Amino acid sequence: MKYKVLAICKSLLWCFVVLLFPIASGTISVILALDTVTTLFLQGTFMALALIPPTIFVFRGKWQWREVGFAKFDFKGCKRVLFFIPLLVIFLPVAIKGFYVKSIGYVIGSLFLYLFVGISEEVYFRGIIPRYLKEEFSTKGIVLWSTLIFGIGHVATAFTGSNGFEIALTVLNAFIFGWLAMEMTIISSNIIPVFLVHFLFDFETKIVVMNGKELLIAEIVRGIMMFIIASWFAVVIYKQRKR
Repeated sequence: MKYKVLAICKSLLWCFVVLLFPIASGTISVILALDTVTTLFLQGTFMALALIPPTIFVFRGKWQWREVGFAKFDFKGCKRVLFFIPLLVIFLPVAIKGFYVKSIGYVIGSLFLYLFVGISEEVYFRGIIPRYLKEEFSTKGIVLWSTLIFGIGHVATAFTGSNGFEIALTVLNAFIFGWLAMEMTIISSNIIPVFLVHFLFDFETKIVVMNGKELLIAEIVRGIMMFIIASWFAVVIYKQRKR
């Protein structure tokens, strides 16, 4: 039991490490009263810096690239990626009314930020953290604990919501996305597919025309879609492990 607790504690520690970077960039942004575009680039830079610790571990021979999610694609792995095609529907609810480009700087800054958010968070939450969990837990345990840790790590961002329902929805969607993302990683044995989904998921939400109640309803629909697909992926993983 103590080894399981130790694995969870190590996972939580790495969760804390990756959270330090957006906290630091957000603090600097507030202190310097930076404008929106500058803040986006600052936050993106800090999320890129978050890749330094795992990179050091790899180059010092402590870890291998596959242990942080960058396994080589094989033919079977590429074939399994076809399971992710239904995921395209989760981008429809919030984008149904189109996109709004505030400025070129805002779009480029958002691309820069969410590119590195996607890479960094996937390296930590679907690479490093499961690496520790798999030493003591089964596949179900890895999915459960990685989902909980990812959700816990995103609770703070939920409080940017304007009301209790919006906060609860943001937290719930974070847990569902964490569940879905971990399943994608298990199915493909690689974080690249889920990184692309993560990047597009975050970036899309920032440039859609929808806002207010419309966006809230769209996010509810998207959450339901993710839950259905995650449930289907659970069946896929069960059959995959059984074989």
